[in-house]
Amino acid sequence: MRRTSRLVGVVSIVGLTAAPWQVDRPAPARIDIADGIYLFRTASYGEVGLDGNSVVIVSNDGVLVFDTNGTPSAASAVLAEIRKITSQPVRYIVNSHWHWDHWYGTQVYRQASPDVRIIAHEKTRQLMMGPALEFNRPGLEQQLPAYIKSLQDRVTAGAAANPPPANLARLRQGLADAEFFLQQKTSVVHTFPNLTYSSALTLYLGDREIQVRHHDRAVTPGDTFLYLPKERVLVTGDLLVNPISFALSCYPSGWLRTLEFLDTLDAATIVPGHGDPLRDKALLKATIAVFRELLSRGKDARARGLDPDQAREEIMPALSGLMAAITGNDPARNDAFRIQLVDWYLHRVYDELNGTLSDAIAPIPPK
Repeated sequence: MRRTSRLVGVVSIVGLTAAPWQVDRPAPARIDIADGIYLFRTASYGEVGLDGNSVVIVSNDGVLVFDTNGTPSAASAVLAEIRKITSQPVRYIVNSHWHWDHWYGTQVYRQASPDVRIIAHEKTRQLMMGPALEFNRPGLEQQLPAYIKSLQDRVTAGAAANPPPANLARLRQGLADAEFFLQQKTSVVHTFPNLTYSSALTLYLGDREIQVRHHDRAVTPGDTFLYLPKERVLVTGDLLVNPISFALSCYPSGWLRTLEFLDTLDAATIVPGHGDPLRDKALLKATIAVFRELLSRGKDARARGLDPDQAREEIMPALSGLMAAITGNDPARNDAFRIQLVDWYLHRVYDELNGTLSDAIAPIPPK
């Protein structure tokens, strides 16, 4: 199945029973990036969803939060951690892009700080306010409800069996996670940016200089990253994911140009959109190399009449070394590399070669 749970939505289901298993969400993991700069990582929601990284920048004149997780619960947990660090108000939110695992917790910060400025690229705001919601509608109305119903049926059958199956506790926990995720998504009050920019915006927060930047259409039309020159910290959003970036509906040439620009910055630490922080540029450079190969070899394959799937099969052996550098040759990661990076990026290479790409969200490539 090509779609991953990160972009699947949910819908209120009349008549769903309460989860038979308690959901005990752990506190977000805190990773200190630099003095007063923190990464918070939230545990996944079982098999149904992930949260993007949330980065907190503290100064003596307020707080900036880059990406607000995918649920109000997760955002509330991060805000509780912020309150352990400082009593300064959250003055700025920066939304990196429209994927719902990065901004569905914004309402929590607005409730806590009604005057908070919510910043995003102008195209990101446009997508958030309509097209992104429509993109998730099939998940909202069909996919997760069907998945939850299948889990309920399996739990019911397992509970009636004598003896019950060994995985019954895991099934119950999975159902509880899915229903919790459902409740969280249906409780979201979509909170949109109230300050937009087109190419760059510099914030001065206390003694910090925070560059809010957009370089080119990349993962989405309006990707935002942060650069703190004094601290040498680069915060990428999903422009880079540790270990495997997510290429659905991307803009291949613009994404490569953006990563090449990021490589010119004097960053000692890179905080990706998902995964642990990076203390060198190895993953960035490997991802750039993959994109260069896919752009070059994809163009050649199309000229020879191959379709994207045929091109992928021909190109994959040439990427084996780069894949190993990125995935460590872990089988599950290799599968993700093949699908969510190579396959999806290559389909968009073909789309780009066929004409100028619009800002519309592209559908998931067929199997």
